[in-house]
Amino acid sequence: MVKVVKSRNKRTMAAKQLNMELFPLKENSQVPSCIHGPALLFERLDQSTKKARKFYACSAFRDRKECPFFQWVDEKIDHSSQSSTNISFSHRLLRKRYIEFKKQPRNNRHLCCTCGLLLLEDEVAKHQQEGHSLKQRIGLKELKSPSFLFTPLDNNKTFAQYLFSKSTVDFLLKTLEYLEFTHILCVGTPRIHEAIQNLKKSEHKIFSSMLLDLDERYAQFYPPALFTKYNMFNHHFFAPEGREKVSEFLKEGKDHVIMVTDPPFGGMVEALASSFTKLSSMWKEQADDGIKTHKGGGLLPTILFFPYFMEKRILEELPSLAMLDYKVDYDNHNLFNGQNKKKGSPVRIFTNISQVLFSLPLQDGYWFCEPCQRFSSHENWHCKDCGACTSKDGTKYVHCDACLRCVKPSRVHCFKCGTCQLIDHECGRKTAAGCHLCGELDHKRRDCPHRTDNYGEEILVNNRIRKRKKIFSPTISGKRHRMK
Repeated sequence: MVKVVKSRNKRTMAAKQLNMELFPLKENSQVPSCIHGPALLFERLDQSTKKARKFYACSAFRDRKECPFFQWVDEKIDHSSQSSTNISFSHRLLRKRYIEFKKQPRNNRHLCCTCGLLLLEDEVAKHQQEGHSLKQRIGLKELKSPSFLFTPLDNNKTFAQYLFSKSTVDFLLKTLEYLEFTHILCVGTPRIHEAIQNLKKSEHKIFSSMLLDLDERYAQFYPPALFTKYNMFNHHFFAPEGREKVSEFLKEGKDHVIMVTDPPFGGMVEALASSFTKLSSMWKEQADDGIKTHKGGGLLPTILFFPYFMEKRILEELPSLAMLDYKVDYDNHNLFNGQNKKKGSPVRIFTNISQVLFSLPLQDGYWFCEPCQRFSSHENWHCKDCGACTSKDGTKYVHCDACLRCVKPSRVHCFKCGTCQLIDHECGRKTAAGCHLCGELDHKRRDCPHRTDNYGEEILVNNRIRKRKKIFSPTISGKRHRMK
């Protein structure tokens, strides 16, 4: 279920987030760890005292109820801040249990949905007594698709297991086959991984795949060569052999490797970009001449799933990526399912592969734009003035001659602000992006010339907002051209 948060709470949450910023770690620096691997370095700005202070926190969980680790940089490291997980078995033991589980008659094969554990016969009674939810009489065919068995973990900042629909999986596999990639590194995409493994079992050995995921429940179903527990926010492999298995997979695939990743949308983009860069470095270590010629901006070939409204953040951290128009549907999220939204799903594909190579399904309204040399969605018409297909959110954008660009149809041109704005906007108000100290939009707080690195010293904050009289004008619209 998607929780609805009142706008007042949203503003409060946004204000708190604005006062916290991720800082890059210095090379070879000593970093404390929790059970999810090395922590990340943040800085918190206290608006009441105008003081900033750095701290370490869990890379995977923003909620301290999930992982209580927290450590101020200028205090002694506390090793007692540890959290626990449901599954406490090693990968080897989980695989041994899985083989025993399959040998049991179907009437005795049960899955504990609370623990995410396949239960052996003598364990069922204990889980029932503790009031756990059980899925009973698991068939052997169901074991081939564990993502359909498990209860999705929907913590939006860590797991966010919104699972791809069948149409999305089919489109992606068809595209990967056309692009001639054979080794698919599935980072947080269990449904893609299981679809590939099922293809291999049906003698359609087109792909090989390996799953990197923080959800250790999948260790029951896949051996170490096919799954390793991995934290994509700090590039941490939980098993010592995990890094070796990934290196072997990358070496085997060479220039036919592609990373397909679906991160939690509430996670830190900067941390994700750092991990993806390190995975790419592992790939380059196995490089031959064919790999060195790949033009991916330092990244291995990548398909990344993220909402269109995060495009700016994505391109700031991973500038080699470009956004496609394909609307990605999920089975278990109402907002990310095109059947339930007029505009369609807001999730898009970001990739460093040439867009002309992605053939989007014509039956879903996508069409090929000759000037752009790419497929566009049915509502995304080509604007001759801009020289591009400009729509991003599922609506038909309108060209504003004053702004010299296309804007959302809900915007009108404000001559006081000099841009197109919502009709009830407040003139002169700066956007939330930019520096939290001086208010300028061209840099972050960590790069602000007015900041200080001495913890506890005051930092002047200019938070004055000038209120200006609203002056509106209807949007000046140029003629729209749809080119096919």
